[in-house]
Amino acid sequence: MVFFLNADEKVYARYGGRDGRSPDERQSLEGLRYTMQSVLAMHQRKAPDFAPREEGTPKSIRQVVDRGRGCMHCHQVREALNDELKRTGKWEQDRVWRYPLPDNLGLFLEVNRGNVVERVAPDSPAAQLGVQQKDIVRQLNGVPIHSQADAQFALDRAPPKGKVALTWERDGTARSRELALAEGWRKSDITWRPSLQYLIPSLPVFGEDLTTAEKKALGLSAEQLAFRQRDKVHSQARAAGIRARDIILGVDDRKLVNMDAGDLYQYVRQGYLASDRITINVLRDGKRLRLPLTLR
Repeated sequence: MVFFLNADEKVYARYGGRDGRSPDERQSLEGLRYTMQSVLAMHQRKAPDFAPREEGTPKSIRQVVDRGRGCMHCHQVREALNDELKRTGKWEQDRVWRYPLPDNLGLFLEVNRGNVVERVAPDSPAAQLGVQQKDIVRQLNGVPIHSQADAQFALDRAPPKGKVALTWERDGTARSRELALAEGWRKSDITWRPSLQYLIPSLPVFGEDLTTAEKKALGLSAEQLAFRQRDKVHSQARAAGIRARDIILGVDDRKLVNMDAGDLYQYVRQGYLASDRITINVLRDGKRLRLPLTLR
């Protein structure tokens, strides 16, 4: 992550970041150059805009955790800060999903021009505002936007539910409205974050995917997720009521298509946390069952 500051250590912008798919997919040399040029243009203004920052006395990591003289990896800094929040009773589960991508609100930004809209997801909060491809995002939640990292920083400061202000430009004309934040909007894939591995759940069901003919015989569509639980049933699944040869159709009554057993395993790892309570959808002897299970 790169930070752009003036001589008074006020932050203009950030550049960098990643997603759950790749450490490099969200950045490029052209994108870095674009951000530098955008920041320079801001710096030359008589009244430049700066990103807000938290006030308070900076902390040394030694004030947060005592590690003696040993080395500390970058991800362990967040682990230490999270531990401090838990010790002081300030931890909230919403803090798991830090620096959410603007994708979560249907706002996809270009890699090489980090504040230019690449596309808008249909029926998303961004689409509902009328944001269009090639619009330029200027401010989000009070943060000047030069790059996608700025957008992530802006959304990290946003509430779990409510609204945030968005200003964008089209053909030289500025437009401002409020983006709606539905409950759970921050959720995203955290499986790549070393500091949060203890929160990644494991789905204790697995088996062989049904063929198209087998699905048809059971009255299921060819695209429907459906696999037969193997004979050896995990103790956690057995305690939830799952039996060998049960047909697993998914979780939480969600229509899951074009997925196999392995995809369902990753779906749960990426969309849930350990200790979440889910429902396993099962087909047994022609009857559909909903079996509750607590992930761990």
